[in-house]
Amino acid sequence: MRRRGLIAVVGGLALLGGVVVVLRDESAPPPPSTAFERYLHDRVEYVPDTQRLVRPSDLTLTALDRTSLRASWTATEGIGYGGFEVRWNGTSRLVQATETELTDLDANADVHVEVRALDALGNRSEPVTASAVPRLAHDETWLDGLVPPIDVFDGPEALSPRRWRVFDGGDTDCLGLRPLNGRRLEITCDRVDLQSNVPMRFSLPQHDGAIGRVVLTTDGPRDRGSSQSELMIALLPEPFHDLAHLAPPFPPSSVILHVTPFGASFSLNGGTPLPNEVVPSGGTVPPPTAGVRHRWELRVLPDAVVALRDGEAVARAAVTLPWTSARPRVAFRNAINTRVDVFGAGGAPDGPVPASVVPLGPSTEENGAASLGNVASSRLAGASSVRVVASVVAERDAPVTVELGSRSAPAVFMPPFHGLDRSEAAVVYADFPLPSPEANPKVRLRSDGRVTAHRAHLVVADGPDARRPLPRLTDRAHPDPRVPAPTVTVLHESASGERFPAGGKVRLLVELPDPEAREIAPVKGIEVDLDGERMATLPTNGSAHGRHEFVVDLADVPTGRHTVAVRVFPVDERREVRSQEDVFDIRPL
Repeated sequence: MRRRGLIAVVGGLALLGGVVVVLRDESAPPPPSTAFERYLHDRVEYVPDTQRLVRPSDLTLTALDRTSLRASWTATEGIGYGGFEVRWNGTSRLVQATETELTDLDANADVHVEVRALDALGNRSEPVTASAVPRLAHDETWLDGLVPPIDVFDGPEALSPRRWRVFDGGDTDCLGLRPLNGRRLEITCDRVDLQSNVPMRFSLPQHDGAIGRVVLTTDGPRDRGSSQSELMIALLPEPFHDLAHLAPPFPPSSVILHVTPFGASFSLNGGTPLPNEVVPSGGTVPPPTAGVRHRWELRVLPDAVVALRDGEAVARAAVTLPWTSARPRVAFRNAINTRVDVFGAGGAPDGPVPASVVPLGPSTEENGAASLGNVASSRLAGASSVRVVASVVAERDAPVTVELGSRSAPAVFMPPFHGLDRSEAAVVYADFPLPSPEANPKVRLRSDGRVTAHRAHLVVADGPDARRPLPRLTDRAHPDPRVPAPTVTVLHESASGERFPAGGKVRLLVELPDPEAREIAPVKGIEVDLDGERMATLPTNGSAHGRHEFVVDLADVPTGRHTVAVRVFPVDERREVRSQEDVFDIRPL
């Protein structure tokens, strides 16, 4: 198997042509760029990109709020692999996508935007230009049909238990705050569900035919390469809004909009995602881009549910829902660094039903029961009732009794579960009035089937005077521009696989992709070594991306294992140098 090692060489000590460069004070301005001169070993040939550099086209400026602009453009055919440079108000940014978002703008000032194409060596095209005033570009008609207040995720108070429950699996570092026209919620763990405590009730059909809707603005989900990111926007009727993390099998009668980097689809009535039925009036929707927000909507019609992005329908499922009220939920999977901006729901007006979550479990065996531990009385103070929800397995099927202190109640199986099993977890729940007769009551499960709870939690129906702790949100700095890490591929001209014959030539391909970066740090150049000997130094003059091809003559290269190392140097020497290695073998065939 080919071994690839990704090495981050911190910019504090960078090997630059054999000279040791010491990291400067982080507060100082970037030092002058050290000369980076082109060099090719006499056994190396550089294959230049012959594509003509052409400026982008169709630059469009839109606004999701009054102090931001989203710039979108078309990459003209033949543009190469160098990325784009965006300039506005004396500021510039390098990106690899065909859209970017400009935030913290003056709402009433005209913003002039220029976008240039770059090639792999940093050459710039002529610009495509556009201008807009953010306040005038912002279309507020998306608010039509939403019930106030609109939730703006700008701090811990925005996730007050009066309006939201956070299912994070007990992760204490699952949510953060990043700069975005102030601060906005950022997902910092792999799995988190935000459950609204405000019911969405159907209304009479609105001007667009909707009887209910949920709207969410976010910059995700994105393709993370090794694992697919997903956003779920769900409508969960009673009692399914009290479930922990959403996962298959999905609850019956629920509506779940699945949004991935590759499209949108629905799960209905507990089934698997339906084929993505594109609405005939819909157009082509590009995949989400890091740091660029889009507005998603789940719209309920009397005979269908529709998914929209930025007002454009992208999926539709024909269904008549069997209920008139449900709780909206937004759930994130493999969505680290996704920012959440605003949330709104539409339908008949309704107020919040405050509830908070107390994690429990897993269970321990105690006198023939599965003990989930004690609940602090302070977490139940001011509440009217509490629901125990547990995911359980058992050695055999049998009734389950739930205990809260000295009280007990028969467990109810949450559909689609009907009994206990040793291989498939079932979800059970039981309700208890408050206050409890005991202080710090213990929660237990009893069953002749020897039940075990893997996960459990309480849903506490809070009263108007209940004071619950807010979620822990950590402040995070604005993300720095990122130096793209190289990918390295070595191919022999006359053989496939990793074992090469002696002699001949190899093609060395170096690419600098970074689809997850919101902004790319300008790249000064790359270096290529073979077994520690310099093969090439290539200036790239502040590029953002690149695909470079070298042809290396293997004459006089002995048999055995050989290592190719590629380093990417940023213009700003305070940033890290990114590096990767590839290994190949020369063996007699």
